[in-house]
Amino acid sequence: MLLKKDRRFAFQGRIVLLSDPGEDMVEIMVALAKLQGGSVCNYFPKINAQQAISDLEGQGLSVVEHDHLRGTKACLDASLKTLETFALPEDISITVIDETTSPQFVSEVVEMSEKCGVMSVPGWVMRGTGPKGVFFVAQNSAGEPVACAGSFMCHPKNSSHAQDAFWGMLATRSDRRGQGLACLLGAKAIIHMWEVHNARGFITGVSADNLSSKALCKKMGLSNSDWQYLSCIDHTIFGGDAITK
Repeated sequence: MLLKKDRRFAFQGRIVLLSDPGEDMVEIMVALAKLQGGSVCNYFPKINAQQAISDLEGQGLSVVEHDHLRGTKACLDASLKTLETFALPEDISITVIDETTSPQFVSEVVEMSEKCGVMSVPGWVMRGTGPKGVFFVAQNSAGEPVACAGSFMCHPKNSSHAQDAFWGMLATRSDRRGQGLACLLGAKAIIHMWEVHNARGFITGVSADNLSSKALCKKMGLSNSDWQYLSCIDHTIFGGDAITK
């Protein structure tokens, strides 16, 4: 809450991020990592990335680079096309997590995501009671979650990135992969954010070697930008290897 209106920072449901880096970028990211276990600068110019990585590592942090992918109207166009052409499997229904969703179902979604190697967001964020956004889940005839995707506004109104929404958290249970469920849910999330929350840009961070995720992003209208996601982790606090795939 202390940083909620500070244009330099953002919150995408997982951790507080630095979105407007300045000369004190390393100092701020180190402080955030010590508080949260990890920190991210999600709009860092690629041209300056190597020096920043060296500086952060010099502070004893583990640094992970991710490609910064972003799309605008092309995301909406691709999403509308996806909905027009997608045939939903007969045993699949789609739900939105909100304040009426049971805690058990939210826990099942988190468990499914983590088994897919995707760090989820807290339940209160999924429910839309924090950042403005939406979280879609596909469930089978037994009521089990088998895929999910979400998107959230993450910047204060005075930010130069105020209309950019974080998009991602796409996960599909292993037995339902290849059916395009995550793509469908991702498309629905983009359309919702565009129409309901006035999002005009969609951003996500993807590891350079995660070719399947990059291909899906390309299909949904996101492409490499001039920025880089820089993540740093304090392993004395955070047990994972990365904040995103």
